[in-house]
Amino acid sequence: MPNSDFKNKGRCNVAAASPSGTPSNQNAEQFHLFMESVKDYALITLDPSGRVVSWNAGAERIKGYSRDEIIGRSFEVLYPEETVATGFPRHELEIAAREGRFEDENWRVRKDGSRFWANVIIMALHNGEGRLVGFAKITRDLTARREAEEQARRLAAEQAARAAAERRSEELARLNERLECALAETRAARDEARRLAAATEQAYRDLDQFAYVASHDLKAPMRGIASLAEWITEDIGDRLSPESCRHMTLLQGRVQRMQALIDGILTYSRAGRTTCPSERVDTDALVREVIEMQSVPPGVKIHVAAGMPIVEAQRTPLQQIFMNLIGNALKFARAHRPDVEVSVTHAEVDGGAEFAISDNGPGIPPQYHERIWGMFQTLASRDAVEGSGIGLSIVKKIVEARGGRVSVESQPGHGATFRFTWPTANAGGRA
Repeated sequence: MPNSDFKNKGRCNVAAASPSGTPSNQNAEQFHLFMESVKDYALITLDPSGRVVSWNAGAERIKGYSRDEIIGRSFEVLYPEETVATGFPRHELEIAAREGRFEDENWRVRKDGSRFWANVIIMALHNGEGRLVGFAKITRDLTARREAEEQARRLAAEQAARAAAERRSEELARLNERLECALAETRAARDEARRLAAATEQAYRDLDQFAYVASHDLKAPMRGIASLAEWITEDIGDRLSPESCRHMTLLQGRVQRMQALIDGILTYSRAGRTTCPSERVDTDALVREVIEMQSVPPGVKIHVAAGMPIVEAQRTPLQQIFMNLIGNALKFARAHRPDVEVSVTHAEVDGGAEFAISDNGPGIPPQYHERIWGMFQTLASRDAVEGSGIGLSIVKKIVEARGGRVSVESQPGHGATFRFTWPTANAGGRA
């Protein structure tokens, strides 16, 4: 084996050690002793084509081949078959020849077919003239180190998995605690809902009892007072002064008003609780029936828009709404002017239909737009415009019980428009 030293860029130069151009015997012996003394590294040399030229004891220990078995064979026998198939060994020599040095860590193969993880350095060898004469290849077995690293990675992964499992366990415990709290809250809410349902049921029973008392115990005295007033008028009517006659008329009117209030309270108590089945209601026909029941005097014009929808509804509550709104419009507009006009229109909205009843009456100041929906609320004197003040509150209760909305648009002197939405409307086309 020629003696060698390393030049710049990792290139190894093989220099002559004697006048004849061959290394001296002393240098060759020293190099041979050096090669044989290295046991932990495989030190081999290759010719330019990649065939093994020299093979030290370290190479025999690491790779399993004796000198006689490997000298002259291609260095590709030291690589896995799939690596050889890709041409990678030749690629290593090409890089070493071009750049002077190549280094890599990858799998290599022993004689018995077992694999080991190797660190490989290949250096190009050049003679004094700069011509490539072969390669020096140094291989170190790093399998133990790789296995230690793999073991460390496995342990780290296991520790991370255990830590993650502990975190998940803690999260599950916290989640379970929150779930228990949620279940407790749900049970409490359910119990509260049951209690409220029972209280509501009791309230309905109390309201029904009140309705019975109002119907029988309050209306009976009112009928008695009305009868007494009528009898007095019949007995001494001719002898009553004009002032007394006016007072008697007011008395009879206020008795009738009281009876109307009682009827209104009964109606309000039952509003939104109708249990009759839903049906397809032709709102055009329904509105015209309501108009006929109003006994509209001559000179009053009521316009009903074309194409009124057919809706799925309980007929009686919907009829009650139109009765109150159209009746209100007629009553207040007639008290304000002789040429009364009322219109009923409709429009499609999300999830249903919107109906509007408009009049050319006195209008309502904006500050009273919320107040008018309350019970017993009326803006006109009851002696001027007879009414219980319950009609709009009944409308609001019925509509909102079915998920709808009510509203009013009005300015003094410009009439009023009352709107209400009826969910699930337009279920079957147009009238």
